[in-house]
Amino acid sequence: MQIANARSTRRISDRREIEWVIGALITVAGVYLHWVNFRSAGALWRDEAGVVRIATLPTIREMWSNVGHESCPILFPALLRTWSFTVGGADPALRVMGFIVGLLVLGAVWLNGWFFHRSAPLVALSLLAVNASVVRWGDSLRAYGLASVLMLLALATGWRFAREPSLKRWLVAGLVAVISVQNLFQNSFLLLAVCAAAAAVRMRRRDFKNALAALAIGVPAAVSLLPYSAMIREAQDWSVLSQIGFLSPLIWTNLSLAMAPTLAWLRWLWIALAILAIARCVIRVLPDAAQDDADTAAFFAGTALMGALICFLIFLRLAKMPTQVWYFLPLTIFAAVCIDAALANWPARWQFWRCAFAILALVCLPGARELITYRQTNMDLVADVLRKRADAHDLIIVHPWTFGVSFDRQYSGPTPWTTVPPLADHRFHRYDLFKAKMILENPAQPVCDRIAATLHAGNHVWLIGDVPLSQTPPPQIEPAPNNPWGWLDDPYSDVWGAQIGYFVAIHATEGEVVPIPSSNPVSPLENVQVVSVAGWQETSAAHGD
Repeated sequence: MQIANARSTRRISDRREIEWVIGALITVAGVYLHWVNFRSAGALWRDEAGVVRIATLPTIREMWSNVGHESCPILFPALLRTWSFTVGGADPALRVMGFIVGLLVLGAVWLNGWFFHRSAPLVALSLLAVNASVVRWGDSLRAYGLASVLMLLALATGWRFAREPSLKRWLVAGLVAVISVQNLFQNSFLLLAVCAAAAAVRMRRRDFKNALAALAIGVPAAVSLLPYSAMIREAQDWSVLSQIGFLSPLIWTNLSLAMAPTLAWLRWLWIALAILAIARCVIRVLPDAAQDDADTAAFFAGTALMGALICFLIFLRLAKMPTQVWYFLPLTIFAAVCIDAALANWPARWQFWRCAFAILALVCLPGARELITYRQTNMDLVADVLRKRADAHDLIIVHPWTFGVSFDRQYSGPTPWTTVPPLADHRFHRYDLFKAKMILENPAQPVCDRIAATLHAGNHVWLIGDVPLSQTPPPQIEPAPNNPWGWLDDPYSDVWGAQIGYFVAIHATEGEVVPIPSSNPVSPLENVQVVSVAGWQETSAAHGD
């Protein structure tokens, strides 16, 4: 018997050593991808430029009063502000901060692996370390990467309290919870899942006092969000411009891209692993509570996973906003760590299956590298071309208006510029100003007047972005909300852009598509085109009358 036990212990030790080596190699591959992303991402695109501009406003009071225009609480802008004023606010310096956050994600995955099962988190690393969506959007200058790190810390500290409650562990978990929700509002829904899982663990052990204490971990975090109530109510006035409702196909598409950006079949592996993790949790609920740490960890992780999926869907239904891939970053990272913790020691006789995930990482690596070599934007290259070629008497038109945020950051030349419609502030996304234009009769007319004056004077008009040039008259629309799409902003912006394109097409006599060379591909989210037009003819001449 002693010989058999010794052999079993040796096999476990050998397996753990192999897992540590494989985990280290996958981590090295992940660090390499973060480095490639750091070298390739380039200038800040509009979403990043907006939050950086809010973070670097002249005073902290101004930053606080405008943080409602961004989708995160105060912590991330405050950290950006500190970084910008100490390390540097140029794009390359800010990319360093994103690179560090990406490495922290890997570190948080390892930390959870140690807390949950004292071994390498092979499943989580294989799903996340070489995931192009995790690398690109986790390193982006938005709150989602750091929110994922803090949510993993909240998961780890919640587990430590559930496993062995104490006042010290409750205080640590409560503090981490507060910090987590102060970085991203969505984290409050994932935090609810952590608190529920911790409470469930204590209830299985008939420890109802500490079950209530586990639920109370989220109370300080909830209280810390109360100062944002007025800000959230104000933002609801213009958030209606983007509320399209709970669209299951769109949610599924973006969630799939978050899980499997390179290999479509990988999404089904995620789902299969999640089902296994939840099944193991449910199976362990039925018998009496055991004191075995591995079973308890599986129960906690599976319960947290179920709670996270339910709570996040509730959040999406309440928000009614169009989802993007990066919205799912905290959820997918949280889910991968929960899956890893739930399946770490299962099945007992077939532990080496986790080592096979090294093959998955190897298969995903080439595709992930290809995706993250894309530039986030070419607006900086466009700005360089305009500084060299555009005259002070020319006019620059930027469309859609959201591109004005990145253009405002990148362009510093003498040529006047405007968006469609003209807005008074382009430092960050001012949906409130855009909504005010939506109720006007013809907000694009001032832009047409400026184009006419510029072309009449013999100067050039530069069309930046997506201005559709066509001699087909655009549709006529009423001021908002007296159209079939109500308050949704994109249809209004599209029609106004078409009005500008039609006006230019029937009046300009010459045009040129200006090439914007780039050493690597540009993300389709902000791959900006440039057209230069000149000359003037009256409408009748344009139609050949």
